[in-house]
Amino acid sequence: MTLARIVSTLLHPIFMPLIGVIIIFQSGIYSVDIPFEFKKFVILVVFLCHILLPLSIIPSLIYFRKVQNVSINERRERLIPLFFTTICFYLGYFIVSRYSPTKAINLYLLSSALVVLLILIISLFWKISIHMSGIGGVTAMIAVISAGYRIDMSFVLCIVLLGTGAMASSRLKLRTHSTLQLFAGYMLGFVSVGVLMLQLII
Repeated sequence: MTLARIVSTLLHPIFMPLIGVIIIFQSGIYSVDIPFEFKKFVILVVFLCHILLPLSIIPSLIYFRKVQNVSINERRERLIPLFFTTICFYLGYFIVSRYSPTKAINLYLLSSALVVLLILIISLFWKISIHMSGIGGVTAMIAVISAGYRIDMSFVLCIVLLGTGAMASSRLKLRTHSTLQLFAGYMLGFVSVGVLMLQLII
């Protein structure tokens, strides 16, 4: 159980936008055109809007007993954090897109906000895996960039797929989701991010 909790924490969906942005920058498609200072700006905005701000509301929700703990495993407890996270994710996209000429970054951040919004809507009726949706989105982004720009990202993709398997096993071990919820979450992230990222190559 301890290992499962560690995997779930390290691969928490809140980290996926930052991981995805770093992967895009390291993919080579913008290695020459994008100044290092701009990369630092984007990473800072993503860290603030996609990690720090969403996490900042959790202590208040626990204090006012809106959620039981930081895990937020109950479906109804997810609604307020998801609503706030949707706003934060869109804010991050809005700030970056105003200054960013990098279409891949813009589309990835926009698709991340879309995924959270869709999860919020689905969570009104059913519990879906947020963890799997996050890593599913990263997988789709890597696949599109690899195919569209003919860049060999097989090593990164293998690492992400191994992480996906570890994530799914951990969530099942912790009994937080059913197999269907995990699959639905993964497909939601993969399809939503994949469809938007396809605009890079069509």
